[in-house]
Amino acid sequence: MRTYVAATVCAVLLGVASLGEAAQLLSPPYAIKTRGNNVGTKAACVIRNAGTAPVTVNVSLISNNEMTPILDFCKSNGQPLALAGGATCLVSADLLEGDIGLTAGGGTYIACKVTAQNVGNLRGTLELANSPSHGFDVYLAVDF
Repeated sequence: MRTYVAATVCAVLLGVASLGEAAQLLSPPYAIKTRGNNVGTKAACVIRNAGTAPVTVNVSLISNNEMTPILDFCKSNGQPLALAGGATCLVSADLLEGDIGLTAGGGTYIACKVTAQNVGNLRGTLELANSPSHGFDVYLAVDF
């Protein structure tokens, strides 16, 4: 009987402890190359909640070089957004050129990272476009 009680207590404690942990969804890193003179790259991470229940998401673009943020519709008043079922949010940034940007030795890599309690119903797309552009003309979209 003691073994049964001890096992039950351990299972409950481990279950409660796992509720505090967040899951991650990460796009594959994509290597950026300069596409021409005076042409930079904009990146966007688009996240969709394919489920029906809201999910609080923390979305970011990650790179080995500097970025300039453009838009962050995945935050509300500076806090991670509770993304409603069927809703979409977007984070975008301009990948800088120069010594610390796209023309730096070793190249630039960009990826999209999403952290939430449960990522099972989240779908994402990493989109790249030329900068400057006439809008956000996507030349590459990677679903993850």
